[in-house]
Amino acid sequence: MRKVYNIMKTKLAVLTAVLMSVCMLAGPSAMALRVVVEAGDQPFYVYGPSYWDAGYEYVWVPGHWGPHHAWVHGYYNRHGEFHKEYAHVHHHDHDHDHAHD
Repeated sequence: MRKVYNIMKTKLAVLTAVLMSVCMLAGPSAMALRVVVEAGDQPFYVYGPSYWDAGYEYVWVPGHWGPHHAWVHGYYNRHGEFHKEYAHVHHHDHDHDHAHD
């Protein structure tokens, strides 16, 4: 496992060095190049660190490595007790949020 990790680190370092070199050699018009790296739980992390739904607060639990080196995606977990002042707030777009209740 450590060997695979070291190979991945080396490849990432080489890729970073190549990208930096290309950016330094490119002219000013090419400096508008945009590099986007998407990782981890972005599709699931849509409401920020917490949100309210039907009187309960849901707090983000970050993704992590579970048993047997399997990635567990982050999810929103219900936190605390019912708050009447937030009972009218509803999120209809969170099918995956309640999987860990």
